[in-house]
Amino acid sequence: MNDFPLKGVIGIIANHPNELDLALELRLNCVEIRADLLLDVGITIDQILELVRSTKSKQLASLLTLRHPTHGGKFFGTEEERIQINQAALDAGADIIDLEWATDSAEAMIQKKAPMVLSHHDFDGMPTHQELHEMTMKMGELEPCAIKVVPTASTLKHSFQMLDWVRDAKDGISRIGFAMGLQGTSSRILTTAFGAPISYASFGEAVAPGQLSMNELLELYQIQNLNQQSRIYALAGDKVNNSPLLKTINAKFQKQQENAVCIPLETKGIDELIGVIENNRFAGVQLVPPLEEQFKKQGAHQESSVAPSLFQVLS
Repeated sequence: MNDFPLKGVIGIIANHPNELDLALELRLNCVEIRADLLLDVGITIDQILELVRSTKSKQLASLLTLRHPTHGGKFFGTEEERIQINQAALDAGADIIDLEWATDSAEAMIQKKAPMVLSHHDFDGMPTHQELHEMTMKMGELEPCAIKVVPTASTLKHSFQMLDWVRDAKDGISRIGFAMGLQGTSSRILTTAFGAPISYASFGEAVAPGQLSMNELLELYQIQNLNQQSRIYALAGDKVNNSPLLKTINAKFQKQQENAVCIPLETKGIDELIGVIENNRFAGVQLVPPLEEQFKKQGAHQESSVAPSLFQVLS
């Protein structure tokens, strides 16, 4: 199978075609053209196809997405129209399209052997490990270029369930996976470090729950530089997603040119945190309220396999 055409942070063009200029300024490798959202704000099909051609002429890879309403999109036309528009985008130079598993348009484009990200979104919950396995097997049988699964996390464990799923990719089919929602933030930051080819960021307002800004992914976390050898640190506690400590710690790593990142782990319970830490490769965890007091009271969790020295309590 050919190499997957998209890599790194993929910028979402969802408001106006001139967002392509922002992608060029940021030196991105690829963009997602959210045709459904562009149509919703008055951009025409012809303008969208011209955007595809312009993207290709500027040597940016492009993903065309005409999202169905059942998966959070705003295209309310027929499936036949979706097929026609997706084919027109490929003819105009789009590298790959994104269509939802088990839709008529996806099945039609698979029969045409179109380059495709076959996707599934769940805005309400997280599949079990068995459900995720069965879904992956069924989607993989259709031989898309990539399988994208994006459910919604209600716990930190869910976030790392999706990262483990990304890491276990096989059979030459790329996996794009992370979790939506506040508890899914860590998976959006780390997904490329676990093997996913891309992570999404919008130029304007977020187009999905829990989505990070372009500046956060590129500047704060520098995910374009993360890989499977990166050391992962965490700031853990309540309301840490927007903590200024993240900027301080990551700025220090970047100044020292360390292959490391500090991510937020949003939780109010030390037990939930340790459950995640035990099964993942963390180089260190800094605790903030209320976890610091819980950690002290529980004697650093003597029964846990996590070494107490891994934790630092913010004084």
